[in-house]
Amino acid sequence: MKLLLVEDDSSDAEFLQACLRRQNAKSVEVTHVTSMTDAIGNIKEQTFDVILLDLNLPDSTGQESVHRMQEADSRVPIVVLSGEGNEEFAIEILNRGVQDYLVKWEGDGRTILRSIRYAIERKRSEERLSFLTTYDSLTEIPNRRYFQDQLERATTRARRDKKKIGILFFNLDRFKSVNDSLGHQAGDTLLRLVVERMKQRIRGGDLLARLGGDEFAIMLEDIDGPLALETAAKNILAQFKAPFDISSRQVSITASVGVTLYPNDTNNPLTLLNNAGMAMYRAKNHGRNTFKFFTQKLHESILQYHQLENDIRQALENDEFMLMYQPQIALSDGKVHALESLIRWNHPKRGLLQPADFIQVAEESGYIVPIGLWVLERACRQLREWHEQRLPLFRLSVNITPANLYQPSFPQQVIDILKRHNIPADFIELEVTEGSLMQNTARVQDALRQLKTIGVRLAIDDFGTGHSCLSYLHQFPIDVLKIDRSFVTDLGRSEHGTAICGLVLSMARTLNMEVVAEGVENEMQLNYLKRHGCDLVQGFYYSRPLAPEDLPSFFESNHLRPAGQPGLGPLRAEPAAVQFALKRSA
Repeated sequence: MKLLLVEDDSSDAEFLQACLRRQNAKSVEVTHVTSMTDAIGNIKEQTFDVILLDLNLPDSTGQESVHRMQEADSRVPIVVLSGEGNEEFAIEILNRGVQDYLVKWEGDGRTILRSIRYAIERKRSEERLSFLTTYDSLTEIPNRRYFQDQLERATTRARRDKKKIGILFFNLDRFKSVNDSLGHQAGDTLLRLVVERMKQRIRGGDLLARLGGDEFAIMLEDIDGPLALETAAKNILAQFKAPFDISSRQVSITASVGVTLYPNDTNNPLTLLNNAGMAMYRAKNHGRNTFKFFTQKLHESILQYHQLENDIRQALENDEFMLMYQPQIALSDGKVHALESLIRWNHPKRGLLQPADFIQVAEESGYIVPIGLWVLERACRQLREWHEQRLPLFRLSVNITPANLYQPSFPQQVIDILKRHNIPADFIELEVTEGSLMQNTARVQDALRQLKTIGVRLAIDDFGTGHSCLSYLHQFPIDVLKIDRSFVTDLGRSEHGTAICGLVLSMARTLNMEVVAEGVENEMQLNYLKRHGCDLVQGFYYSRPLAPEDLPSFFESNHLRPAGQPGLGPLRAEPAAVQFALKRSA
């Protein structure tokens, strides 16, 4: 252990060294100096483990001595030597960042050694704590807190010197799949390898930080402008061209980069980082493995997003959503066998909104889960109201979002809603998207099996638009396939659309499933579907989606006659089928 003793009183210095000798502290190598100037000179020339510092020196006194010593080397622990045992002074000096406090001529060598060792350990703990508050423990690069602090300082310098700062905010694409397939340890290794590559490519003065998870940022001071930032962004993407070697596996991954420039985009440091984050998400939405600059238009779209998110929350609270219903007609007998429930939003300022206007924001914000439950609740309530009004009853088809399907409690929630409105399960058909079957397969299979046990019917919506469902469709307890409207529209116009429709109809017969064709708009489409054995169709050819109050007059104007009017008791176990006599000739 190398100890620097800074003491101008020779008697005090001799006493301390004698105490250490009596303790037989042979491992302690003492360097004695009598002034602050000599102490700083020695610190610059060699490394010490601890400093014993007298505060009253010929060229420095009091707290100034502590400050000058910390400036010389902030990493060395300091034990202050004082001629009096003033407790208030001791507390004050410890708050200045020294590690311990000794009163001269008190104690022995053991006490002094204990104080030295305590000072060293305390300094290590302080440095570790300081490291954890400003650096990321996994990658050992600065964290978000440190990055934001340095960004504020950098913008102050840039404002003063009239210079530019660039921020590159990047995120790993589909990083979650690495964790899920290879484990979190592999994910941690990947993050460290990414950092190592980045550190080798950035300029010496640039700041690389891990903001959290798989999000990183790079700050470039004194940047020329957008072209230099474009080069830097391309350089980041280039680091992901070669795979990463993780436990003898070659792991390929890409990144999405958001770019923003100070002061062009904003002069606020926090907003600058947020802008870069917005641009990064824009890059993800444009296919990933690319970079996008922040623009004012993007900022406005983000503001609109958050406004819509808030409006959705209020819509749920204020009951602003509504359901419309579109008939599904059986081609075998011309009867309406079901109605599809379609959500609309009666926005207080924007009027009636279609799902395309708000569903994506609802999904990203998480509000899609309560919306999905609301749709099922409202559909069941509508069935009960029709029953009480002695109106014809139909099976209702209800769209269920993947987010609902992934909730472990969803099957029980379905049971509770059916019980609450006294609705037999077979009056409800739940539609799930083909894409939802591709994720969390085991959980989806379990959820669908539970729903099937309840007695509801299950349908796959937009069938044919996915990529791999055909290969294991038989694994799911599906009753109905719905041909996506895009393929029906292409009937007679595209070989691809015609082939898909034919394939789905043939496969459904093999698997004993019912088929519903969406988007039927003309007789040519209708005749093709009839010839090839389609079970039910829906579309503008028969009817647009209708509000509940418009259904009775619609049925009457088209000479619909109920097959049998249900009584006033509980709903019948079988849905009522109603004859559909079209005004126009088919």
